[in-house]
Amino acid sequence: MKKTRRLCQFVQPVLVAGLASSVLATSLAAQANRHAASIDALYQHRFFFHREEIVVTTDATTEGVLTWLVNDDNSVRILALDVPPLPTGVRERLEVIGRFYDVGRLEETDSRLSGLPIGQISEQLLSKRWPGIGELPLIIASSSRSARNTDKATLRSIVLEPERYLGEDVTVTGRFRGRNLYGDLPEAPQKSRWDFVLRSADASAWVVGMEPKGDGFELDVMARVDTSKWLEVNGSVRREDGMILIEAGTITLAEPVTSRATPTETETRSLPEPDVIFSTPLPDDIDVPKDSTVRVQFSRDMDAESFEEGVQVRYTGTAPPGSNDSAEIVFELSYRSRNRVLEIRFDKELERFRNVQVELLSGITASDGSPLQPWVLSFFVGGS
Repeated sequence: MKKTRRLCQFVQPVLVAGLASSVLATSLAAQANRHAASIDALYQHRFFFHREEIVVTTDATTEGVLTWLVNDDNSVRILALDVPPLPTGVRERLEVIGRFYDVGRLEETDSRLSGLPIGQISEQLLSKRWPGIGELPLIIASSSRSARNTDKATLRSIVLEPERYLGEDVTVTGRFRGRNLYGDLPEAPQKSRWDFVLRSADASAWVVGMEPKGDGFELDVMARVDTSKWLEVNGSVRREDGMILIEAGTITLAEPVTSRATPTETETRSLPEPDVIFSTPLPDDIDVPKDSTVRVQFSRDMDAESFEEGVQVRYTGTAPPGSNDSAEIVFELSYRSRNRVLEIRFDKELERFRNVQVELLSGITASDGSPLQPWVLSFFVGGS
C-alpha cells in the first residue's frame, strides 16, 4: 500500500526528517558501516554525514499533527514524517536509524528523495523551489523505536547522548583507529600529535591528552597495522564542535569486543573525493582589493605537503596601459588543518585592474591519498 505524506505548517525547523514507523532488525555488518551521532553533530558536520547511514537518540514530541525530534534545549528540531503522533504534551525518547542528506547537494530528480515533499518544504521554509547547499539537512529513516535506558557508560551511549556524560569520569573500550585513518570522524581536534580515534560498534570518539602506549604496547597513530589493537581508556568526557573527546587518564590494552562489529580495513566506508566547498574571493568576483588573501576551504582533511607543487597563480588577459604584461605573482602557502583552509598570501599587492587566476593542479590529495580534481578560481582586482 502506498504511503501518503502530508505537508503541514512548520514551526522554526532546523532539520527535517522522514521516518519509517516500523522497527527493522540491525545486523552487525550494518553497524560496522553506520555512524552513531547526536543531532547537534549532524547539523555541525553536514557534509561529512551527507549520504551516510546514521543513528541518533533524542526526544520526540507532537504539535498538532506533526511529530518533532528535538535536542535537550530545543535549539535543533527535526520534523519526523511517518512517525505515529504522541499525545499532546508528551515527550518520548526515540532511537532513529536512517540516511542523512544535505538536500542542496542533490538534484530535484534524485530517486533517493522520491515521494518526499521536498519542493513544498523548501518553498515553505526558504521561499524557493529547491534548497541550496547547507540549507536543508534531511534524515530519511529506516526505523524508529523507543530508546533503551543505559546505566553503564559505553562509547556508543556517550556519542549518542553526550549531555549525560559531559565532565564525567568514564571507562570505555574500543578499537584503536589511529589519527582518523579510516575517516570515522569529520575532523581532528588538533590537541596534540598523539590524538587518536577509538571506535566500538557504530560509535567513534577522539582520545586526547595521552600517547597510545603503556605496559607492553606503543601504537603509532599513522600506522594502519596497529589498528588491530583494542584499548581500554579511562578519562573525562568533553564536547567540542559537535565532536566527543575523551581526555585520557589511563590507557591499557583490552580484549577485542566480539559481540559488536567494528569496521575492518576492508569494511571501511568508501570516502568521497575531496572537493572545494568555499573560496574567498568568490569565483568571478570583481573589485577585489589589491591586498587580498585567497582562502580555499575543502570538504576533507588534506595532505598539506601535496600543495607545495600543486598551486599556480598568474595574471590572465590583456594588461591595462602602464602595467607589466609579464609580471609574475609571488606567493606563499599556509594550510590550516583545523578548518581545512588553504591560505595563499602574496608577497606584494596585486596589480590594479587585472584578472587573476588561481589553479589547484593535479597531484593535490586528501590525507588518505584521495585526489582532488583540478580546480580554477578567477577574479578581477579593483582599483583600491
